[in-house]
This record gives sequence, structure tokens and C-alpha cells, in this order.
Amino acid sequence: MSAPLLTELFGLAGRRAVVTGASRGIGARAAQALDAAGAQVALVARSERELRDVAATLDNEPLVITADLAQDDAAERVAGEITAAWGGTDILVNNAGLSRPAPAVELAAADWDAILTLNLRSVFTLTRALAAGMLERGYGRVVNIGSVLGLLGEAWAAPYAASKAGLNGLTRSLAVEWAAHGVTVNTICPGWVDTEMVADLRRDPRFDKRVLRRVAARRWGVPSDMDGALLLLASPGASYLTGQTVVVDGGLSAGW
Repeated sequence: MSAPLLTELFGLAGRRAVVTGASRGIGARAAQALDAAGAQVALVARSERELRDVAATLDNEPLVITADLAQDDAAERVAGEITAAWGGTDILVNNAGLSRPAPAVELAAADWDAILTLNLRSVFTLTRALAAGMLERGYGRVVNIGSVLGLLGEAWAAPYAASKAGLNGLTRSLAVEWAAHGVTVNTICPGWVDTEMVADLRRDPRFDKRVLRRVAARRWGVPSDMDGALLLLASPGASYLTGQTVVVDGGLSAGW
């Protein structure tokens, strides 16, 4: 395959991308991968200091937007800032997420609501707000970051698993609705990835042993393991790939 064709299919030069939850972990790495591929990236999260630290690692004039996407008006405000700065976006990576592990019988309704609000409702509201411009221009790539727990059960994770399963359904529905207008919608489902969200589990010898036993690759994932799937789904080359759940879990869900 010639270099010009590779650039045409997978290059992101001149594209603009929005990444939520971009202050650390998978979100920060996603921003770096998109920037390295040539995209200009808007970083969205609650901590301006952490966003500035990530922005300092990028080359293509990143945009920093502080927002708590769980707030009712946050999606419209973020979309408004992006539209004012850029006129819209080509790529949206919905990565912001929340987990509060607890036994189901002890879980507070407020915790359920908080997790579903950020992990599912905010994805819909921000995607809806930014997709209008994508549909008008006839081009867009939406990549939702789900979880293998949206496909498999896990104790102490009822609201998180429910939100990620719901995200898979949202992905399929929007993909069907928007495919004829040049906008694709897909989900990446990471397995157990070594990030701050699971730091306590990572340090638990019993849980670490369980992960290493179950994952066929015999290691925890790292954020950069998502690069290939992300860059494919965000690229022009994925124009006929939509409504799919791409599982990047080291073989966890493939075995018994």
C-alpha cells in the first residue's frame, strides 16, 4: 500500500477532535494519539491544571475546556465553545466516566444516578450537540469508550456495567440513524487497563492474580493499547465501519 493511500485512509491532518475525560488515563493517551496523527485536539475534563499538563505534550495547538459533563448545561456549553473556536468538530471521543464499586444492596440511589448521568446521559447530550454540525457537513466520527463490563458481569459494578451496556445500545442506534449522512458511531470496549480509576484493584494481589489468570495476554492493558482501534475508528478509512463494538481486552472475553 502506497504512502499517499495510507495518508488518505488514516491520516488526521486538518481534522479536529474532541476528547472528554482527557486529563488522565485513556483519555489523555487518546488525545496524544490523535495529535500525533495530525489532528487538533480539544481536551475536556474538570481539572484545568491536569488538562494543561496534557496539552503541554501536544503539538497541534490544543484547546483546553474545563467542564463537569454531569452538569445539566455542560454539554451545550462545551459544544458552544468548540463551535465558537472551530466551527465544529470532525471527531468526538466520549471517554469521561465514573465508577463507584459497591455491593448492589448497599448502593445508594444517588450513586446510581451519578454514574448513569456521566457515563451515559452526558455521552448522549454532548454527542447530540456536536453531531448536528457533523450531519450538516456530511462527515463525522464518534468513538465511545465503553468497557468489557458492558459485555460481561462483575460483582460490585451494577451501575457501571449498566451504563456501559447502555452505551453499546446507544452506539448502535445512533449509527443506524446517521450512517447515510457520513457520520459513523462505534464503541471501544477496553478490558482491565492500568489507570488511576482501577489503581486500588491493581494493588490488590488477589485481584491482580485474577486478572492475570483470566486475560489471555497475561498482562494488564495500558492506555496505549487502545491506539490502533481509536485511530482506525477516527479515520476516513472507517467510513463503512459503524455501529460496532471493538473489544480491546487482551483476550479476556474470548476465553472461559
